[in-house]
Amino acid sequence: MSQTLSRRPEAPAQTTQASVDVTIPVLNEEQAVASSLATLSTFLDSECPYDWAITVADNGSTDRTFHLASAFACENPRTRVIRLDQRGRGRALKQAWSTSTADVVAYMDVDLSTGLDSLRPLIDPIVEGRCEISIGSRLIPGAEIARSVQRELISRTYNRIARSFLQYGVLDAQCGFKAVRTSLARDLISRIEDNGWFFDTELLALAHRSGMRINEVPVRWVEDDDSRVKIAKTAADDLKGIWRLWLDGLRGGARTTASSPVGRHEAHSFLAAEEESRGVDFDEYAKNYEDSVDRSVSFTGRDSAFYARRKVEILEDIVRPGLGSLQGLKLLDVGCGTGTTDRYLAPRVRTLHGVDISDEMLVKAQRKVPKAAFSWYDGEILPFGDETFDVVVAMCVLHHVPISRRFKLVSEMVRVARPGGTVAVFEHNPTNPLTRYAVNTCQLEHGDGVLLSFQETVELLKDSADAAPELRHFLFSPLGGAIGCSLDRHLRNIPLGGQYAAWVRRS
Repeated sequence: MSQTLSRRPEAPAQTTQASVDVTIPVLNEEQAVASSLATLSTFLDSECPYDWAITVADNGSTDRTFHLASAFACENPRTRVIRLDQRGRGRALKQAWSTSTADVVAYMDVDLSTGLDSLRPLIDPIVEGRCEISIGSRLIPGAEIARSVQRELISRTYNRIARSFLQYGVLDAQCGFKAVRTSLARDLISRIEDNGWFFDTELLALAHRSGMRINEVPVRWVEDDDSRVKIAKTAADDLKGIWRLWLDGLRGGARTTASSPVGRHEAHSFLAAEEESRGVDFDEYAKNYEDSVDRSVSFTGRDSAFYARRKVEILEDIVRPGLGSLQGLKLLDVGCGTGTTDRYLAPRVRTLHGVDISDEMLVKAQRKVPKAAFSWYDGEILPFGDETFDVVVAMCVLHHVPISRRFKLVSEMVRVARPGGTVAVFEHNPTNPLTRYAVNTCQLEHGDGVLLSFQETVELLKDSADAAPELRHFLFSPLGGAIGCSLDRHLRNIPLGGQYAAWVRRS
């Protein structure tokens, strides 16, 4: 087997600038729309460092709101106006966000109840890659609010109920001040059922279940005396929505629908720049990678080597029914890192090849596993021909891949697998609190990674391979070996384990 380490070519430096689209949903706001748009436009022009735009989403106005907003847009080319016949803030945001070409989409209420000085703290963490969703909060330290006792009591009660049922930890779900990466927004809104005020809560609940990072920003907020919100009806609808999402969670989120392949391929400029920077970070982390992982799992009494061995044992258990023993098989490890797992894979397979986007990690892997072959790849196209490998596996790699590129990666894994071969994905279980603790305390994960629910991973494999995947949860029994694998097999349908594996046979 070749022991030559394939190195990546030099790439030219790139400069990018993020773009932001701020949506203003409006309904019969002829008294406020023109002045609010002028105020917002002036603020963005002087204070926003990003390429900005404003979208006015008129959802069913019967007064002069649309006419006044259109007149403003004619004189201000950075403003667009869309009109919907049906009412509903959620419906307006779905239309505006799904048609935006910006990197980040945001929204705020037309009354500008939230202080505009919170806009940069809202958007910056998304652009910098520190979170996927950023929301304004009236209930965290630092917030300044002016509203009636009745509204304050209703808000706090609602948010406490929502947190108890949906387990997302967000303190203020309903503040009309939010921002999302556009590529993720399109995926989320395709799964949101509500078209009204509950849209906000459903957005956050689905994002949380997908393992996305949600950032809360304290805001200055002043109650609008002319609010169109019908409190009693809205509260009743919201409680119904919470109940629906809670039941959906108990069923394992069965209604979740994967976004289209086209949506998964999209990647905006600043996201591409972020991905490039991640390659540099992986090179840096390569120096102390194993020590960092060992520290993050030390509370279990085991080290990274133990978990690597267990995953290899589970992989062999997965592969055996269709392909027999690993001994006679060609295997590709996608995102091999420093070769921690490959040390235990190499003696079990006929040939082993690993790929990664980090040169430094590949150097360490080659030293650690000299009998394997390792190659750099660009994160887009795996450097192999069609139907090359019997088994293609990615172990705890996919959550590091930008969401917009995951479908591409899984499709590439399917492409290089032979007919009848196995494509497997191992991932962290985002619903397990101990797993989240280990991930959050691992240096490699800081500022990087969005954990995937098992439903998302299954859908990626299903869409890529056009076949029905299989799924197994595992608790990482400390016993290891045949006994540990047997115990995990008996518990494989219980979604409480620290990780899970999903796999599919290439047709």
